[in-house]
Amino acid sequence: MQYDEEYFRKSANLKAMMMWILIDLVLTVAYIIEWTKGKRTTPYLIVFLIVCWAAVILALVFIRIKGLQTKWCKETIAIGYGVFYAFVAMTGDSRLTLMYVFPVVAMLTLYKDKFLIIRVWILNVLLVTVRMFMLIFSGGMDSQAITEYEIVYGVIMLIYWAFVMSIGHTTRSDGALLKSVEGNLERVVETVEKVKGASTSIVDGITVVKELADENKESANCVVNNMEELTNNNLILRDRTDSSLEMTNKISMQVENVAERIQNTLVVMEQSVSKAKRSTEQLDEVVKSTNEMAKLSEEVDSILKEFKKEFDMVKNETGIIEDISSQTELLSLNASIEAARAGEAGKGFAVVADEIRNLSSGTQSSSNSIMMALAHLEDTSDKMTDAITKTLQLITRTLDQITDVEKSVNDITDDTIKLGDNMQAVSQAMDEVEDSNKNMVQNMNSVSEIVELMTESIVDADSNTKIMRSKYEETSQNVSRIEVVVGKLIEELGDGGFMDTSDMRIGMFVSVKEFNGNDVKEYKAKVAQIADDRIIMIPVPGTNGTLKYEKTYTYNIEVVVDNNIYEWDDVKMNLLQDGRYQVMFSGNPKVRNRRKYPRMNISNTCTIKGDNTNYQFSGKMSNISAGGFAFAVEVSDIENLREKPITVTVDNLNITGVDKLEGVIIRITKDDNRYYVGCRLNEDNANIGKYVEQHM
Repeated sequence: MQYDEEYFRKSANLKAMMMWILIDLVLTVAYIIEWTKGKRTTPYLIVFLIVCWAAVILALVFIRIKGLQTKWCKETIAIGYGVFYAFVAMTGDSRLTLMYVFPVVAMLTLYKDKFLIIRVWILNVLLVTVRMFMLIFSGGMDSQAITEYEIVYGVIMLIYWAFVMSIGHTTRSDGALLKSVEGNLERVVETVEKVKGASTSIVDGITVVKELADENKESANCVVNNMEELTNNNLILRDRTDSSLEMTNKISMQVENVAERIQNTLVVMEQSVSKAKRSTEQLDEVVKSTNEMAKLSEEVDSILKEFKKEFDMVKNETGIIEDISSQTELLSLNASIEAARAGEAGKGFAVVADEIRNLSSGTQSSSNSIMMALAHLEDTSDKMTDAITKTLQLITRTLDQITDVEKSVNDITDDTIKLGDNMQAVSQAMDEVEDSNKNMVQNMNSVSEIVELMTESIVDADSNTKIMRSKYEETSQNVSRIEVVVGKLIEELGDGGFMDTSDMRIGMFVSVKEFNGNDVKEYKAKVAQIADDRIIMIPVPGTNGTLKYEKTYTYNIEVVVDNNIYEWDDVKMNLLQDGRYQVMFSGNPKVRNRRKYPRMNISNTCTIKGDNTNYQFSGKMSNISAGGFAFAVEVSDIENLREKPITVTVDNLNITGVDKLEGVIIRITKDDNRYYVGCRLNEDNANIGKYVEQHM
């Protein structure tokens, strides 16, 4: 709540008026009760009511005119109630009436106006004094009354003195507080000015980053659109490629079929050529046999002609023999006849005998001719038989050769049919290949167009990516500037007292620096409990062992709070019975921003375990730096460890002095079923920094 002077003045005026009205109501009721009992007269009651409420009414009218916030309200209350109080004190017969002033005066202390209270104090003392003297002069004062008035007088003096002292103390306290505030105000104002300047720089940087982010978003949208178009074209390309691959497989099968057919055709053709050669040779043999048969036929024809000639001669000779036989038969008949004539046989038988001898000679000559002709015919017959035998052999051989030729011709015919079938199949296959080639050409044209579109998309994406990269570099520069400004701002806020132990959390890392003269050692600890101006920490074994507190040594404390380091010098520390340490702070810490370190990509497998939990996962490292690390897991339970401390054991991490990584998860990004987790180390690790510098 901001300070509003008018509001608090109204509140004080309202409370004081309410107290005035409340005491008037109480006294009115009391006096009316006394009037009913006969202790007060009616005229007195009427005057009492007029004086009592007339002052209140006038005050309310005045406040109505001037407003409740008027600074003269306190004077109005003091005067109005003072008049009523004076009337009651002077006319009352009881010393208790002198106490009626204190409720309203107590409310006047709300104004913290010491001089107003002193004025009222003086008037009240004068009024009591006047009342005292009036009683003395009227003879109404006895020794007891004097004692009571002395007590009342002393009480009034003490009460007003207490009021003045309280107001003075409150005023001085407020003044001291105000001076303290004023003392810090300059530093606060200076810090605010720095914060304002830093905020302006941050806002400017963030504005640039936002503009670049918006531009990168547009470029990213272009890249996404290009990638979507590229994906769609890639799907079409894959379909075309699958179709071309199918056609290629089909063409390959057809080519293999054609090759097989051609191979078979070549085999058949080779066989046909072989058979054709064989048939040619056989036909040559047939021609030769036919020529030989023609020559033999000519010889047989010549022999037959000679045989005919010889046969005609034998026929003639046979005719002669037949004639001789006829003549011989006639001679034999004549001889028979002559023999019958016995006497005369001498003459006629001789003639017959001569004729028979001539016939015998003719027959002998004819027989010799016939024998010679028959011998000749035998030779001719042998020649003819030999020629016919040769002819039959040639005919048989020719028949075999013709059979072989026929078989070869049939084989050639079959081969020719097979060749025709193969050629038809080859023709069909070539037609299919031609169709497939046409489709492939169309597909390749489509592929070429798609590739061209993909190339354009890739070129656009590459261009947008280069633009994004250049903007990213500018963004990175702005982010670096923002980090520097924020770092300085954090330090200024620390110096301004805006950061303290309330920012700590249990489990944070503590670095304890021990100073023994020029000897400085550093120990490790963790925050176990947190109070307003102190913490309780648990020592943790480190390079220098475990902390052992020595009263004569000086200790500085550094606590890693998120991305900042709080540092207190010369803290008070003592050892508790349970082995823990209590650290007491005074003043504000020095605050410095943890620096950023370069990150190196690594892909070692790792095991992630949540501190003080049963969660344990297997993952894969993404990167590491001297101030943090990142890994990837495929387990959704990692969400339960967000912003919680974890311990990561990295396989084959050959960094000196680093056997595990202890940190806090600061971000988790989900990509499908994979979670990318970013962590901050509990403390910056110089060994990791050196390793990264050496291996990047």
